[in-house]
Amino acid sequence: MDLTIIFVNYKSENYLYNCIQSLYRHCKERPFEIIVVDNFHVPGANQAVLTEFPETQWIIQDTNSGFSIANNRGLAAAKGKYVLFLNADTLAFDYSIENAINHLEQQPEIAALGAYQLQEDLTRHPFYWSQNQLRKDLYILPSQPVFQKILFSLLPNEHFQSAEETNNLVGFFMLMKKETALRAGAWDEDFFLYAEDVEFSNRLSKIGKLCYFEDVQMIHLVGNNPFRRTKISFVNRFSVQIQISNLLWIRKSYGALAYLIILLNYAIVLPGYWIWKFINNLSKGQSPLFNTENQILFSRKLFVLFSYILKMLILKDFLFQIKPEENIDLKEK
Repeated sequence: MDLTIIFVNYKSENYLYNCIQSLYRHCKERPFEIIVVDNFHVPGANQAVLTEFPETQWIIQDTNSGFSIANNRGLAAAKGKYVLFLNADTLAFDYSIENAINHLEQQPEIAALGAYQLQEDLTRHPFYWSQNQLRKDLYILPSQPVFQKILFSLLPNEHFQSAEETNNLVGFFMLMKKETALRAGAWDEDFFLYAEDVEFSNRLSKIGKLCYFEDVQMIHLVGNNPFRRTKISFVNRFSVQIQISNLLWIRKSYGALAYLIILLNYAIVLPGYWIWKFINNLSKGQSPLFNTENQILFSRKLFVLFSYILKMLILKDFLFQIKPEENIDLKEK
């Protein structure tokens, strides 16, 4: 078997059906198998997939244990020399997967490949090319040039040997040899959802190059997100689960100090955010507490982030999945 394509399913059977159809239409150059690891099994919901594609392996999880654990279960069952971790909400429209495998075969120094994400009109989704680009966005600093200059000096743009090389693959499409995935330690099972691809990329980059190529691209149908942010502002710009996962990635890849510095930044911003609002309201002759919904929301989110400090610092085996009551954005909806 040349290739194993691994999906994690969570209420995405319709997406899966359409994606698998597109794979059989455009991946005809070599044999492949499909493994679906189901994190939210609804009896009968997968019938259309299994009827049309009966060779699909459907692994049912006892509980929704998250993206990493499900991917690792699929990896353990994979028979292919190459494994492709692919999101269900994608569509193949050309021969990108074959192109990607050819790149790996022709350039053994490459550890893993990503794909350019395209919208349905085939324009590209923006994404973070490198890890330092993403790390900069985790800080909340004034937009004045002096602060941005300091941040840039601490987290400069990474330089790579070629235009295709990166150190950050987006997890909707990650292709590598099975032996490479195992050698890197597979997916980190402390992650429930989000940022696990960045942390995995960090470990993969120590084995070989990570690359994007112009002839490797997939349509990504970005849909509804239960952790989508509400009441976004310059300060209040993250959701709790995503930020917990981002901080876990920072802690694991860059150490405790890097993690604590980000929390210190938030701790300094919080009182400043309230003071600014008080002064602004008073200057307009309004109550100091007028229209402070964003300040309250930011405070509530920070309370959750800071409640995980001890677990983050100790880093014993723990699934960093927020509790339903900690999903502040969903509660606000």
